[in-house]
Amino acid sequence: MSTELRSPQDTERWLCAGLCLIRHEDLTADALTPAVPWLLATLAESPTLPPPAFIADLGRLVAGLPLAPSAPVPDTQPRLRTAVRAYDDHVLARLAAEPHLEAVSAALARLPEMLRPRGVAFLVARILTRLGFTEGSPVSPALARRVLERPPAELLQAGYAALRESGTRTALDRLTEGYEALASAARRAHALLGDAESFTLENLEHLQGKAQRLALEQAVEAAEALSRTLPPKLRARPVSTAPLPMAMEDEAAFPQGGFSSVSNVGSLENLVTSELVYMEDEPDLDLFDVRYVEGELLYYTRDESISVRRRRVITFVLPPSLVDARVKDAGVRWQRVVLAMGLLLCLVRRLSLWLGSEELLFRAVFLRAPDGSAPLEAERGLCELLLREWRARGTAEVLTAATLEEVLTDAETRAKRARVDLVLLNASSQAEEPFHPSAPRVEWQVLDLSGPSPRVLDSRNPESPMSADLHRAHWEAWTGVTLELAQGLL
Repeated sequence: MSTELRSPQDTERWLCAGLCLIRHEDLTADALTPAVPWLLATLAESPTLPPPAFIADLGRLVAGLPLAPSAPVPDTQPRLRTAVRAYDDHVLARLAAEPHLEAVSAALARLPEMLRPRGVAFLVARILTRLGFTEGSPVSPALARRVLERPPAELLQAGYAALRESGTRTALDRLTEGYEALASAARRAHALLGDAESFTLENLEHLQGKAQRLALEQAVEAAEALSRTLPPKLRARPVSTAPLPMAMEDEAAFPQGGFSSVSNVGSLENLVTSELVYMEDEPDLDLFDVRYVEGELLYYTRDESISVRRRRVITFVLPPSLVDARVKDAGVRWQRVVLAMGLLLCLVRRLSLWLGSEELLFRAVFLRAPDGSAPLEAERGLCELLLREWRARGTAEVLTAATLEEVLTDAETRAKRARVDLVLLNASSQAEEPFHPSAPRVEWQVLDLSGPSPRVLDSRNPESPMSADLHRAHWEAWTGVTLELAQGLL
């Protein structure tokens, strides 16, 4: 049975003693100061706390600060000393070796200073969730603020006293149990950090409330889970469209041809270096000046050839019927609409990798309801966050359209100069013809989300769903349609 902190005095000793176990060489009051806002932010995130040193150690680790190899645990506390060593080996060592640590640290460093404690608190909550840690100690926010507002030197003095005095057994036992639970959970955990953490931290400044943050975390987790089921590579289908001039991402980018010839016209930065031999030290006119005035200097000229790539436009259409997909099915961790957002992110990531030689444009178009309202406004905001990286590059757009016909008209126009694919995410249980037959050059697919097991309808065979096995488990159906959509879009 776990030990409980029954009195405010026990909680205060637990906090102070835990702070004294921070991994810092020659722990001083100045070193303790940054940990206070991290603790308060973590307490605002969750009513229970892990051992306080874990929060400070994680904050220092993601901030790129070194951690001391050992903790000042007295010999009179052998069980606590053993638990701390196990925590060092199985928690801190694993965190330091996590492949996503660098991305998480970079994302945290880019946050404004005032948001970094909130970022550390988010990381603490995420790691504890991944660990399945349930041995947190309930701490009153008012008590924690009162204790942590004391001078850091006084906190350290009280903590060292709690580690040595005999009347603090309850607090130290609770601290020991917390370290043991962390080490035990870390032994069983698959990974402590992932894309969801770095992705959420990158967008933390733009998230409006905890609900949107939770939706973003779940959508990224769903994208990761779906991506793991896809093969590393897929072969693209042959296409009939010819390569077209590409749009340069950087306006200052030079043509790819490099230097092609020499001429008497050009700018000084392209001057042939051998022309400098005509320069002399005398202040009078030299041969270089004469050749410059006469226009006889030689300059390299660039090859003005145009880079061409195949153009691809992939449009995801999200109608108002997706409101009906805000349900959670048995055997699936996320709501259908969250899985749909994760599927969209997964396809954008993989297609960007597989079709890197083509000029891609991803478009997520949210349709308005017949009365002009926007029932998917929350999903639209989530989609903007999920595709923020590609939107910044100019390879993705998140738009709103009044009707499906408007989207089709735009697709037909784009199909004259690019290959256009449309994917309709439809959650309506009513059978309807999603696309007008007058768009022969636009390939379309329909992801039917009206039931717990999604299905794919394809423009090349619209009579029957591509997902033939309708009796497979719901999650297996999601992984199946992800592969089918990826193959169809290639």
